[in-house]
Amino acid sequence: MEEGARVRRKIPIKALLCAFGAGAFGGFWSTPCHANGAHVENRCPKLSASAYEELDARVLLLLKSEGGAQPLPAVVCTDDGEWVEWRGKRFTIMGRAPIADEVVDLVEAELHDPDLSAKATEDSAVAAGEPVLERGAGSAPALPSTTQPSSRMAIRAADARGGGLSAAAESELVSDQIGWATGPAFDFGTSVGPIFLGGREAFRFTFAERQVAMMDFEASLGYGAPFNPDKWFGVVLRFGAEWMVAYPSGNSGQAAVVPLVSAGLRLGHNAGLAGWWVGTDVRFRPNQLALHSTNSLVASDVSASLSLGIAFVDWSRK
Repeated sequence: MEEGARVRRKIPIKALLCAFGAGAFGGFWSTPCHANGAHVENRCPKLSASAYEELDARVLLLLKSEGGAQPLPAVVCTDDGEWVEWRGKRFTIMGRAPIADEVVDLVEAELHDPDLSAKATEDSAVAAGEPVLERGAGSAPALPSTTQPSSRMAIRAADARGGGLSAAAESELVSDQIGWATGPAFDFGTSVGPIFLGGREAFRFTFAERQVAMMDFEASLGYGAPFNPDKWFGVVLRFGAEWMVAYPSGNSGQAAVVPLVSAGLRLGHNAGLAGWWVGTDVRFRPNQLALHSTNSLVASDVSASLSLGIAFVDWSRK
């Protein structure tokens, strides 16, 4: 009886050891069995049962050869197309081969060469008529401005290009013998940096019994007013030729021409596209300007004139 009791006490111990071993063995193999139960997700009605089994087996074998620690893809077919969803990406099935073959190719390309897979995605998008943009090495271009483009016209006088046209009335004391001659003068200039290059045409007429006309044609170099709207004062230097024409009697006339050098000062103010200006000029005649007839006419070697004019200035931006 005592020996039988010892035998009966040993039986529960062995039973516990066997139960623990069986449980540990079963727990050890439970994970591989669960992993082996995972398959490619099939959401493609176009795949037949045999095609899906072949696809599933090939993909599982491919992933196992890469280590096995990979999520499984899903094959999707709809009226809009077929594609593979895997690792957060979407790969279009082009229909160039059986679905099973294309799915395996896409998975293999993504495993071995992601760039090749991206190229396949690009080809798929092009075939589907969708635009594909490839990011370059540089930074992204700036977004287009939503504001109105700035006006080509300057707001401040300092920003204006300057230059333009001018019309003035000029009076000159030609000489004591000839007296005062008055008429229109036209200036034009274009900005070249801070200076202005241009020209001048002026006509002056006497109103005495002896009719005399003075005509100037000169090139000019100027600075400041009136063609710079940001300046109140200006200077001008001119050189060219001057004609004097006289009609002593009847329809007959006489004319003479000499070189001419002029210098002038300007005071002006511009308000918008037009502005006023006043100026004084001094004329230097290197040669004597004279007409010899019954009564000789001689212009002074140095004479002065006064002008009052309007300037039309270019206000476009520099």
